[in-house]
Parts: sequence; structure tokens; C-alpha cells
Amino acid sequence: RIFAAQMKLAPAVCFLTTADAQNTAVHLRGIPVGDLSHLDAFLARFGTALVVGQVEGEKAFGVPPELPAQLLARPGVRHVLIEADGSRMRPIKAPAAHEPVIPPQTTLVVPVMGMDALERPLHEAAHRPELVQEVISEQYSVISGQYSVNGDTVLTPVMAAALLAHPQGGLKGVPGGARVIPAINKVDSPARLAAARQVARHILRLTDGIVPQVVLSAAHRDEPVREVWRREDGGVTAVILAAGQSKRMGRNKLALPWGAGTVLDETVRQMGGTAVPNLLLITGHEAAQAQAVAARHGVPTLHNPHYAAGELITSVQAALRSLPESITAVLVVLGDQPGILPQTIDQLLAAYAQGQGAIIAPTYQGRRGNPVLIDRRFFADLLALPAAAAPRDVLRRYPQAVTLLPVNDPAILQDLDKPEDYERLRP
Repeated sequence: RIFAAQMKLAPAVCFLTTADAQNTAVHLRGIPVGDLSHLDAFLARFGTALVVGQVEGEKAFGVPPELPAQLLARPGVRHVLIEADGSRMRPIKAPAAHEPVIPPQTTLVVPVMGMDALERPLHEAAHRPELVQEVISEQYSVISGQYSVNGDTVLTPVMAAALLAHPQGGLKGVPGGARVIPAINKVDSPARLAAARQVARHILRLTDGIVPQVVLSAAHRDEPVREVWRREDGGVTAVILAAGQSKRMGRNKLALPWGAGTVLDETVRQMGGTAVPNLLLITGHEAAQAQAVAARHGVPTLHNPHYAAGELITSVQAALRSLPESITAVLVVLGDQPGILPQTIDQLLAAYAQGQGAIIAPTYQGRRGNPVLIDRRFFADLLALPAAAAPRDVLRRYPQAVTLLPVNDPAILQDLDKPEDYERLRP
């Protein structure tokens, strides 16, 4: 229907067959390649041309699957863009048995979703919601071991990623050899950008190399591409520490209520809304609870069996031993700092990317806080620290390498050690 409307707005229309006087349809089936010469003048004049099949009222039907290859073979044609599926103006869908119609010669497939899909119940946001439920329930059960969705479910970023990363969802019908680059559209607000980053991160993790990158876009803007998330083994890993015994709190502080979830839920959620490419959650004391939180957010975990001997440094050391050599730095995140703003993390990442320092620590009103970003060149020093030490000992040893970055975020100074801290800071 969109294409039919575009035809009305087009500066010119070329009919490849004689149109019936009572039904101005364009019939392409059976058209030999030679008849496509009518398009050459249009391409030379306008640069682009929209080709559709039969038009009935406000709906334009598709073209035969062999036509795109015929078009691409013409000397004046550089690219052929194909709408292989429709969603009836809904921001997300799962394909039916006969969908999508992707020609076998396709070299790039772009599954698309709109970020408003995460703002309404599934039965309102999705086309074919019953199929979306099936696909997400199957994929998400693999991720978390327990989950199902229904028509009243409001999708989370990891659920949307599960749909786009599924062979019966966004990856359905992809020809062998074709690249797949999902596009997440309508990223037109800070909240949507934060959620879209989470979707992109989960897609890259779930597709195991099939998807090389994910594009975040706002198609109506003059500069439609907001960010491009690439599959890279390197970069910064945020290590979220969730192994401690909470002795001063008297109970597991990470499991205390915070907003709609727990303290750890909020910390992980906030980190998921940042530009950090890799997340790793370290478990220890009451590991099952922390693992459940990580599963809800699609974050990988690593257990620290030595948490009782020195939770903080032994957890950091466990993370460092597990990371590939391509990781350039770690961001040490305390699990009991749920108030840290995503933009604070992004400021630290930007400062590191710009070469402002090998160790980046945030400050608020002149006081240094957490989290701290530490370059790989200091990994050996961290690994050599005894159980009673802390990463700050490395900062003290190499003060010339430390950049103090002022941020407008008092939460960098706030953690939840005692019951009175929790009562004072809880939302």
C-alpha cells in the first residue's frame, strides 16, 4: 500500500504493458528483458525507479522473483532494493510460511524493526502476533531456560533480538552467501537509543557470527544512521561484579527491590543502555540469583569460586583470565551501583577512545568514584594483586596514567554497603 501511494507522488510513471482502461494495473509477469529498456530513460533522468507488479486500488503487488536479477543485469542499474515482506504498518512481525520472498541472487538481507514495538502489547505492536509469540518463546527459552510470551506481553530488548536472530524470524529465507545486517529504526529519542543498543548487542551475541553488524536508524532524519554496532572480538568489556556476600548489609543487597526489579537488575539494565560493546557478569555468593538476572538481560556470566577470599579483586582477576587477547580494556562495574547513568559510562568510553588516558576514573565535585576503565597494559598488575588488594592499588601505583573525568552524576559515589545506604538511596 505504501508503494501505491508512492506512485501517486512520483514525478512520472512508466507502464511496461498496455494498461487496461478500467484497471490501471502494471503487469510484469512474463516481461522479456528487452522490454525493460523503458526504464533506462527514467533511471537516466531521475536516478531511481520504483518497480511494482499489478496494482489494484491502493495495493501494489510484488514482481516475479526472476525480475530483480534481470534488472541488475542491465548496464545502467547498480543496485536493486527489494521489499521482500510487509508488516501492515506494524513495527515488528514474524513471517508466515510463504514469507519472505527473497530472490536467490540476493547479496544483502536487511531485517527491519521499529523501536515502538517495545512500547505496546504484542497484540497491538506485531503483525502475525501469534507467530511472534511462537518464535520468541522458542528462542528465549534457549536463552533463559524459562519464558513464554502472550498477546499482552510488552517486548523487551532481548525478546526483540530473539525474534530478529531466529531462523524463523529475521533470518528466515536468507540465501546462502548473503550478508545479514538488521536495521533497528525509529531510534529518535534517548530512551529508544538506549533500548536499541541493547537489541543490537543481543542480536550480535545470539547470531554467532552470522550478523556482522546492526544499524540503528531514524529514517526521517537528514542523517538517518544513528549508530552502527559491529561484531568485534575486541573493544572494552564491562565486568559487572556480583559475587559479594553483602556482610555489612546483612542480606544479599543485589537482590533487594529497586524499581521494577532488583538492585542488580537495575545495574545490568543501565549498563545495557550504554555503548559498551561487551558485558560480563561475575557471580559468586548466591550465584543462582545473579545468573537469573543475567539471563533476563541476555548477559553472559562467569562464576568466581574464590569470591570468599576477596570478592572484588578475585572477581576482576577471574574476568581477566577469561577474556580474549583482543579485549583492549575492562570497565570495572560494582553491582550495587544501580543509579549510574548510561551517559556517564558513554563519557568514560569516549574519553578512552579519544586517547585521553589508559585509566579513566570519573569524578563528581572533585571526588573520584566508580566505575573505572583500565587498559590492557595494566592487566598483569591486576592479576598480580593479592586477595586483600583492590584495583585502586593499581591507580595509586601509576598516577601518571590516570585521567580524572568530571561527570554530572553523583551516583558514581554511591554504593549500597549498609541498610541505611539502601534506605537513603532507594527510589
